[in-house]
Amino acid sequence: MDISPLEIQKKEFSRSIRGYNTEEVDEFLDNLLANYERIYKENRDLREQIQLLHEKMQSYKDIETTMKNALVLAEKTAEEVKSNAEREKEAILKEARLHAKEIIQQAKEQFNQINNQNEELRQQFCLYKIRFKNFLESQLEYLDSLELDLFADSASSCESALKAAAASDGEENRQDTDREVHNQQ
Repeated sequence: MDISPLEIQKKEFSRSIRGYNTEEVDEFLDNLLANYERIYKENRDLREQIQLLHEKMQSYKDIETTMKNALVLAEKTAEEVKSNAEREKEAILKEARLHAKEIIQQAKEQFNQINNQNEELRQQFCLYKIRFKNFLESQLEYLDSLELDLFADSASSCESALKAAAASDGEENRQDTDREVHNQQ
């Protein structure tokens, strides 16, 4: 039988000659004591449970705070990694562009150098061609003049004629060579 606080307050004991009925009071006190002990134990157990739950709740709050902090830290780290990767990408691209410009510049320089060498070789070939042509023409003229010399009386007159012809041919050859080189440029 459970006794409520209201029942304790309203309980009236019958009077006997010597006061309250001792048996009723003792029985009531025994019941009251049993109920009080049970309630006291329940109360103590509930307080312990509340304390444990409070500690667990605090532990969960701590874990939640730690997780929030870890999440914030992870987000910051991810942003830093992302920004570092972006900066590294830009640096690599910049370096690659510079390297590409250097390669293009070297290729242009090499092209110009080869082009200049080609032009120089063309000029040398043209000059050689003109000189060879003049040489051959002078040799032909020399051969033609030898036929005349065979019929001439004096050898000295042939030699002087040959020297004069060679000198004039050499002068003409130089002038023709200069004109052809100038025209080809």
